[in-house]
Amino acid sequence: MDDLVKEVIPLLQYLIPGFLSAWIFYSLTAFKRPDTFGQIVQALIFTFVIQGAVWGVGTLCLWVGSKGFSVGRWDAKSETMWAFVVSVTLGLFSCYLATNDKLHGWLRNRNVTKQTSYPSEWFSIFAQHHRLVTLHLIDERRVFGWPVEWPPESSSGQFVMQNPCWLDAEGAEVPFGA
Repeated sequence: MDDLVKEVIPLLQYLIPGFLSAWIFYSLTAFKRPDTFGQIVQALIFTFVIQGAVWGVGTLCLWVGSKGFSVGRWDAKSETMWAFVVSVTLGLFSCYLATNDKLHGWLRNRNVTKQTSYPSEWFSIFAQHHRLVTLHLIDERRVFGWPVEWPPESSSGQFVMQNPCWLDAEGAEVPFGA
């Protein structure tokens, strides 16, 4: 049992930064979490990038140290600290790229993809085109207003509307009265 623990702990220390990045990404974006296997695969991809970056930082620090400017020893604690820093940075940077469509926009301009970085076409339209909307409710009533927050999918979720009002059968605005 002790041998198993001795083997599992270093493996977890190696993988946790990738899981942290994936957790940050899915906690801060509107993307649906994939199934368990998909989450593990994404965490492994994040882990690969993080470990590569930590290796690069370590190599750079050792090179700078060999030139006469040492800031400390490069050991397991240094690697763990840098893995944490890189994992948080990578998670936040992934959120940034996924929520503003800059990377996908740049790739679309070069005919690499036709995709957006948003989780659905529904979300993409609301994020890119700021306009007043009319919501047709199930009971045939209509609400008119400015969407401030919206669900990632059209089938579930809620809208937060700014300055909402009812629309009557002729399309005239009727204030809420609240």
